Amino acid sequence: MNFEQMEHIVYAAKEKSITKAAEKLFISPSGMSQSITQLENELGIKIFNRSKQGVTPTFEGRIVISKAITLLSTIKELNKEIFDIKNRSETHLKIITAPTFTYLLQETMVMFNEEPYEVTFEVVEENPASIIQNFSNQDYDFALIPATKEELKKERFIEYEHLHRGHICIAVGKKSPFYTYDSVSPSKLKNTKIVMYKTSDYKSLQKISKMNSKNIVLQTNRSSLLYELVKESQAILYLHEFSIRNRPMVLNGDIKIIPLKEEATFDLDFWLIHLQSKSLSPLAREFYEKLKKQFKNSI
Repeated sequence: MNFEQMEHIVYAAKEKSITKAAEKLFISPSGMSQSITQLENELGIKIFNRSKQGVTPTFEGRIVISKAITLLSTIKELNKEIFDIKNRSETHLKIITAPTFTYLLQETMVMFNEEPYEVTFEVVEENPASIIQNFSNQDYDFALIPATKEELKKERFIEYEHLHRGHICIAVGKKSPFYTYDSVSPSKLKNTKIVMYKTSDYKSLQKISKMNSKNIVLQTNRSSLLYELVKESQAILYLHEFSIRNRPMVLNGDIKIIPLKEEATFDLDFWLIHLQSKSLSPLAREFYEKLKKQFKNSI
């Protein structure tokens, strides 16, 4: 049973006439009659009783017609969903990101709003480990994450593009004893009070900084609260060198960004990832190119 045959029997049942149904579908009555006969032969049943007065479904025919109506409705809904998805991909971007990218994403979205675009955005912040783990099950255009290439190679269904190689740093206020430092060793931060994003990759940070969870005085996703606490206390915030470099609080010296360093700086790679089955749309590609420019401006 194909789509056309389903349409033919549904319309014939509705109109109670092959001729009238054929007119509705703009085909010849003989063509429709042959189509229904072929379906009856395929199924091995009689779908309609035919007479000069028209057609009436048989008992078996009513069952087949009922199923055909359901299938046609499902196909119609599916086609609408596909149309909506294609149409939305031209005007809507759904992005999942690690918190470190938030400020640059905001700047890039502002650039889009300043130009003659009609683009809407949906941005979700998540822990980087959760992004990698769950990305293949989500309907996102792309994700932005810090990760090693080895971590990404383990994922079978994603493709990735290198965005930036950055450094792990701390943000401190003028009251911090580290404010005058040009760099700082993780070992010197062991007893320092810490504020952090709820969605930060705590395990990765712990490996690098040897931080003690007892020193975490605040966990929140309200960035303004984190920065205010850093500014007004001795607490530190772990971040990456590009995260807030161009924000007024950094430019005016209220907050200073200091790289972690021992024999070398603590480098980390940042990536854009997307599903192999869902390549970047022209809109997503254009947004990504503008985002890369924002990275260059922040360094």
